[in-house]
Amino acid sequence: MSETLLRIAVVGDVHGHWNEADVQWFNNSALDLLLLVGDLAGYRHAGSIKVARSLAQLRLRTVWVPGNHDSAHPLQLLGEMLKNESLIRSFARGQDQRMADIRRAAGGVETGGYSIHTIPEADLAVVAARPHSMGGPRLGFRPYLERAHGVASIEASTQRLKALVAGSQATRLIFLAHNGPTGLGGSRMDPWGCDFRPSQGDFGDPDLAQAIAHARALGKTVLAVVAGHMHRRLKGGGIRTSFLEQDDIVYVNAAEVPRILRNRKEGSERRHHVELRVLGHGCEARDVWVEATGPVGIPDDRH
Repeated sequence: MSETLLRIAVVGDVHGHWNEADVQWFNNSALDLLLLVGDLAGYRHAGSIKVARSLAQLRLRTVWVPGNHDSAHPLQLLGEMLKNESLIRSFARGQDQRMADIRRAAGGVETGGYSIHTIPEADLAVVAARPHSMGGPRLGFRPYLERAHGVASIEASTQRLKALVAGSQATRLIFLAHNGPTGLGGSRMDPWGCDFRPSQGDFGDPDLAQAIAHARALGKTVLAVVAGHMHRRLKGGGIRTSFLEQDDIVYVNAAEVPRILRNRKEGSERRHHVELRVLGHGCEARDVWVEATGPVGIPDDRH
């Protein structure tokens, strides 16, 4: 059996389902790293700040990549869904400050997005991909991405990610993204297949797929790609594929929403995360449900 070099927890779309019990459990765990794929809250900025302040209490090294709900004004998000440029531009003006608020509230938590987070002792780097992804071929939140990251198109995002990969000294990579890559299937049940259109289709991010291919072309080992956004519970019923191994890469859709399941009658709850074990060769992923008893609370911000 191959030796476990690192134990990494991956938390899918939070949407307000996070509190001090999570902080306590992760702080007392034997994990080496915590990765969050974004969407801390739903539509309220105050909800994102509340979760971020709780994350700041973590002693475990933590990296998160912002999702489409993080720092977005509700009307800005509506504009993105409707592809209404007037709404997008009008309500993108405050996004810089909203993101600054979240970063400040999160304290020492590392905010990812076009960034490299190295673990030298394991010859490993976490590549945090494009933040605020809406999924699909279109670049969401372009006004903000252009101001904050100098990225104004999918092509520019692709080149930015490729440069990150090429510049990393690590030979082994894990990609952290809000939405997963294209190329893993166009059925509604596939890891990032579209479940909200009758035509279905591949709703992955093309820039992420090209960055992964570039890493492999450079001779780097891509151990895993972890993301969320496309919830595991499908619209219209059914459960999407959450784990997929292809070309020796483990793909994980961690978006178990809600990630906290409560039993009011018994006063108990179950909390979800994915555990990623980095081995001497490759890695393994599995769902983990943490059982807890005691007072059951309800988050302020619902998805």
